[in-house]
Formats: sequence, C-alpha cells, structure tokens
Amino acid sequence: MTNSFNFQTLQLETDRLFIRPYQLGYANDLFIAISDPDFYQYIPEKPPTINEVKDIIKWSIECNHKNSLEKIYKLNLGIIIKEKNQLIGYYGLGPYDLDSTKIEIYYGLQQDFRGKGLVTEAVKALLEFGFTTLQLEEVVGVVFPQNSSSVRILERVGMKRKYTISSPPEEHQDFEGMDYYSINKNDYVKE
Repeated sequence: MTNSFNFQTLQLETDRLFIRPYQLGYANDLFIAISDPDFYQYIPEKPPTINEVKDIIKWSIECNHKNSLEKIYKLNLGIIIKEKNQLIGYYGLGPYDLDSTKIEIYYGLQQDFRGKGLVTEAVKALLEFGFTTLQLEEVVGVVFPQNSSSVRILERVGMKRKYTISSPPEEHQDFEGMDYYSINKNDYVKE
C-alpha cells in the first residue's frame, strides 16, 4: 500500500461538526478551548501556554507530513462546530504510550460545549475513518474511571473496558489507575 492519502487536507464532517487537521490559525481558539479551569482535571499534563499551543500545532503539521496509511505518528484534529464556525476542541489518534503497536484515541472539548453529544459524534466519525481508510484493526482508549463523561463516550461508541492499569513503567506513572478500553474493527458498528 502506498501513501496516497494526504493527511494535511483530511476533512471529516458530521451533522454538527467539521473535523480538520490543526492549522496555525487555530492557535487562539485552541488555547481558549483548553484554558477552562477544569479542562486538565483528568489529563495528566499541565495546561500549555499560547506559545506551547503554537508549537504543538507546528509539530502536528509536521506529523501530518510524515503520517501514512501504514503508520500514524500523531493525528491531531480540530473539532469545529458548524453553526459558529469555531474550533471548540480537539481529538485524534496516536501511538498508545504503554504499547506503541496500538493506536489510541483521545479528545478534549471546551466546557461550554460539553454534554451535547458532540464528542460522541466526532469519535464515531474518527473510528469510521480509522477502520475504513486507515484499516486499523483496533483502537484503544484510556480514562480515569471517575471521569464519567469520558467513560460514557467510550461506551457509547462501542468500546469495552478490558482492565485497570496498575504498576505502569516509571516514566508512565500518570497512567496508574486508568481504565483501558478497546474496540476492534470487527466489533465496530456503523450507525
């Protein structure tokens, strides 16, 4: 298989959302989306500065130049709500830190837009892309069990909890206590 797919121009669309690769013009909207006081409550990282957001976007663009149908380095996508033409969050696919042979899905949404089913809508579109275009066999996700909203999203899209992560390697202690979910291509049901 050759890399005939252009990740820089990837566009996914749902009823309410446009989903596109990061662009430098997204920096301010992305920074606003992730600057909610509780955004990082369940994400084991510190909130980035606006300059760090710009660096993440530049790095993501570089990854899209390297991404291929055979190998995803990192696929960071902006979630844009159609009615406002505004970036309201992010999600994507990338190697799972505890086993780089697996591809993990991740996401985050601005507080004002949570609880409306938007992430579930976006995740379904990304799973469809992953299983059909990328021909992934499995997608995994990790979440703290107390993050009930995120647990519901994973379960709504058909992911199943497999186990709780315990005693991860020293460099990945942030994963301690997270639940590991997965869905394979054969179990994915397109609605």
